[in-house]
Formats: sequence, structure tokens, C-alpha cells
Amino acid sequence: MEQLSLSEIDFLSISDKLRQTLGEPEVLHQSSPLAYCTTPLEFLIATILTQATSDRNALNSWFNFKKSFPQPESALEVEEEILREVIRSGGLANQKAKTIRAVLMAIRERSLQLSRNALGESHQLLREMLLSLPGVGPKTAACVLLFGFKLPEFPVDTHIHRIVIRMGWVTPKSSPDEAQRLLSPVIPVELQAPLHILLLNLGRRNCRPRNPNCRECPLNQDCNLGKGLHNANIVL
Repeated sequence: MEQLSLSEIDFLSISDKLRQTLGEPEVLHQSSPLAYCTTPLEFLIATILTQATSDRNALNSWFNFKKSFPQPESALEVEEEILREVIRSGGLANQKAKTIRAVLMAIRERSLQLSRNALGESHQLLREMLLSLPGVGPKTAACVLLFGFKLPEFPVDTHIHRIVIRMGWVTPKSSPDEAQRLLSPVIPVELQAPLHILLLNLGRRNCRPRNPNCRECPLNQDCNLGKGLHNANIVL
């Protein structure tokens, strides 16, 4: 599989092709819980709720959470069983309820300021603070930094990881965390959020784990998999 130099990739052209087929990222983003958050803490909890589920289910669980706990910290004032029922529509309710409570407890016990006032902290310190919270990994931290703090990051989830491997942007052996570390510094800051949203939607619609729809993919001539099928005379 051809490995591309990241400095040679025209990320603006990639974004434009995706917009023409998928639509504007601002519109696509409306299906995500992250479009309905106002504070970094809300972005953190909403990102936890998006894990291993569809946007529809995550959105339902986020709206249920917000209705039950207008102040996220108040989720600590109820039994974990109640929180589980509130977010059950998003799937993995047992695991997510434990993570949310553990995060909120850590923030309370350590008197952390996970708010926009924390912008006085450095980017790296904010990342380290997020990663120090229970159950928060690099992708979740990057989502909070990008969408909650408006800081340059390029979160890589399983969908985006699959795409960037097929595109030849990273090696097949790279992990999502490694791909995120490599791509975040090279993707223009103004494209990071829209390209994240666009690639996420491409992964769900076209670039599926099995039986990817390369024929209708707007990137089939930029992608190692798409070009390979074309060169093998397989009709796209």
C-alpha cells in the first residue's frame, strides 16, 4: 500500500470534494451531541456518550442527560442506577455511567477548573489534565480540546482511522492514537473540525469496514483502496 508524505497532501482539496458530496460540515454536525454543548465539561460528557453508538442514540442519551441534569455535576447527587437509566438509549449505559461519575468525582475532588476560564493554561497542560481523568483517552481529550476549547487538534476515531489508512496517510500498523499524533500538526487549523466531521460521516456512509462503497466515494481517486480497485479493472 502506497505511503504518502503528509506534507504533500492537499487537505483543502480533500475537504472540498467531501463537501460537494456529503454537504456542509456545519449541517452534518447537527446530528452530533457535540453541536448542543456550551461548556468543556458538557463536551467531555457528550463525547463519552458518543462512544460505540450511533449519533441518533448518542443524541437521545445526551438530551436525556441534559434534561435530567441541567448542571452536569448534579449527576453525582443521584444513585448510579438512575444515571444508567437516563443514558440507557445510548448503549453501554453501565460503563458510561461509571465513567461519567468517575470523571465528575475526580474533577470535584481535585478542584479542577474544566471551564473556559482554564484557557489561561497551556494547550499541553489542558491535554494532560484531560488525560489524567478516569476513562479519558487521547481521542476524547482531542474532541474536548477541539470543540470545547477551540484549540488545534484532529481527533481520530475508528472511522477516521480506517479512512486514513486506506488513503495512505498513515501505515496500516499505526494505532488511532499514533494517527492522531501524526495528523494533528499537519492539517491546517481551520480545516481540523470540518475535516473531522466530514471524514467521520464518510466512514459511516461509504468507507465502511466491510464492503466499502468505493464507487460512490468522492475520494476514490485519492485513495489507495479506490485506485487499487480501479487499476484491477473492478468497476467502481
